[in-house]
Amino acid sequence: MKLITPFLLRYIIAATFLTVLFRFFLSYFLKVDDSLAVLLVAAGYGLSMFFSGFYFGKKDGTYLPIYDIGFRFHLATFVVHNVVSALWLLSGNASAKESINQLLVSAGIWGVFLLIHFIVYLRLRKHSIDDLDKSDLFE
Repeated sequence: MKLITPFLLRYIIAATFLTVLFRFFLSYFLKVDDSLAVLLVAAGYGLSMFFSGFYFGKKDGTYLPIYDIGFRFHLATFVVHNVVSALWLLSGNASAKESINQLLVSAGIWGVFLLIHFIVYLRLRKHSIDDLDKSDLFE
């Protein structure tokens, strides 16, 4: 079975672009101490990631009709966000109000939810194949 489909790959590219934009604007508005703009940037990032995931996830479901409850997209989002954020912080582009500890704490909390999602995914995967021919499952 394919784990990384063309639509998941496109989502990863879009998520990377959106995360870089998010980090840039978040750091800028934290530096200039504009709390309202920080909230708007965070809300915009969340909405754009949601709609991007919804769009590519829907196309992915048509391309590969396996009901995986969005786990692959959740995992991709987790990895992209945390890698881009860590690189942003370590490169010195962050504002003084951002720290690697904040990223580690949020990644830890998010990781717990990702683990729960993984457990649910494992329990449901036995019933996740929607009308696929056995020859389509293995390459």
